[in-house]
Order: sequence, then C-alpha cells, then structure tokens
Amino acid sequence: MRVTLFHNPSAGDAPLSADQLTSILSDAGYQVRYQSTKDDLSTALEDVGELAIVAGGDGTVAKVARALADTDIPLAILPLGTANNIGKALGVFGDVRDIVAGWSDAPRTAIDVGVVSGPFGEQRFLESGGSGAFAELIRRGRTEVDETAALVHRETDRALQLMASILRDAPAEDWQLELDDHDLSGSYVAVEAMNIPFVGPNIPLAVDAEMDDGELDLVLLRDEDRERLLEYVVGRVESASGVMPSLDVRRGRRIRMVPPAGWQLRIDDELVELDAEASARAVDILVRPGVVQVVGGRPNGDRA
Repeated sequence: MRVTLFHNPSAGDAPLSADQLTSILSDAGYQVRYQSTKDDLSTALEDVGELAIVAGGDGTVAKVARALADTDIPLAILPLGTANNIGKALGVFGDVRDIVAGWSDAPRTAIDVGVVSGPFGEQRFLESGGSGAFAELIRRGRTEVDETAALVHRETDRALQLMASILRDAPAEDWQLELDDHDLSGSYVAVEAMNIPFVGPNIPLAVDAEMDDGELDLVLLRDEDRERLLEYVVGRVESASGVMPSLDVRRGRRIRMVPPAGWQLRIDDELVELDAEASARAVDILVRPGVVQVVGGRPNGDRA
C-alpha cells in the first residue's frame, strides 16, 4: 500500500526519527513517502496515496485531518505529542509497532469536524473552539510553557500550572449565546464548543463528547465553577490526580456567539484576533458530521 507519512520531527519529549518511523512502516509492508510537517504540505496532500499517516501532536493531526475532510483518503494516527488529546479521544495507545500492525484489519470511522465562521472568514477544527480562559492558555502558553526551558516539570505540568494561574484571575463577562436557537446568554469565564472530551493539558472538559455523533458539546464555565475546576487542576499538578467537577454541558449542532469585546477566539491551537468592530459581530459554529475517515482506534476508545 502506498502511503504518505506526515511527521512532526520535534513533537513530544522523546520523538521518533524519520528513519525510525519509515523503517517501522516499511517493515509492516507500506510503501512510504515521507513529508515533514515543518515544510509546505500542499504538494504531498495532492497525492497522498491510499492512506495518510500522521505522526505528531494534536496540532499536526488536526492540520492534516482538516485538509483531508471531504475526501476518501483515510487517516491513521501515531500520537507522538505532549497532550495527544485526539489520540486519547480515538483510543490510540501503546507501542508504535502494535498500532501500525492493527491498521491492516481495522475498520474506518467517520468523524466530525467543527466549522467556525465570522468576520475573519471560515475555519475548521477537530478538537474544539471557544473563547475565554482556555484561549488565554493558548496565548500565554506559547511563551510561558513552550519556550520556557528553565522551568521544572514536564510540559503538561507546566501547562496545568499556567492554567491554574489563569483560572484564578480570569474575568467572567457577559456573552450573547445561542445553541440550536435556545438562548443561553449569560456571564461566563469560558465558553468552549467541544468535538472531543479533552482540552489543553488533558483536561476532560466535556467527558461525554464523541467525535462521531454529529453534535458538539458546549461547555459553559461560570464564575461559580472556577474554584471547583481550579481544585481539579491543582490536584493534577500536586498529586497527578483529580476529580473532574460536573460542569454545565449542552449538546447541539449549531452555536451562535458574541464573545465579550476584546476576547480572543481559539480554534484548535490557533488564535483569532477580534478587533473592536469584529467583536460586536456574531460567530457561528456548526458541526459537519463524518467528513474525516480514520483507521485505527475508535472514538472514546477507553469506554466500554
């Protein structure tokens, strides 16, 4: 089988090399074309072959998955990043060789993609989109987590420490918000439209979210939820465990929101700046069911 390996060579704390991955895939019978995700992907995406294999973190997986939406080319994931939220949601765990061996008789799963449209145009997401405290985590994390080598602990713990700091200070402000024409306007610290259960450093914000149900899970984080979520995050840092609090989560297909003025919009791991004029206009989020084909694992694969 002719395949393209899309590889982020800097993903994770102990990345596998291009040669190691290519060797593993070749030993399993695949004819491999290698493509580093540090380079332009457009040519490789034009002729992927029979299977696109993505070896990297969530950003890399989402980038290729969004590009392959509405095609018949299936995607196989080797989660080599730090958080690996998408891999966890799909139940992809274990040794790379075992994962690769399982693809030969694995069924395809058609998973959903979220679509965000607003004054900035239209963008897709595989994980989640929203605004508030978790968008701030993306903004500050680029310098305070990703580029700070002097801090102790692994990257996930540093992200949790930063999340705790953000939660303590994050403002609750007024939103205009609708879910399937139901008015949910109110005061929120964060609003997140989730296609998978996890966000950021493996925080299970929407524990029942499923990638193949044709719906999004809308998480509404209020000021009164702050301390309970903070207790969970601090517990993860200090004792590597925590009990996730019950949050207000609604399920639906279409969301219309107007975030507070000056707030940034997060779409997967990217930030969209909303200027004064744009922030007064509505942002629409909807789900496109089953437009990405995945081989191996299954949505919410850790469940019975």
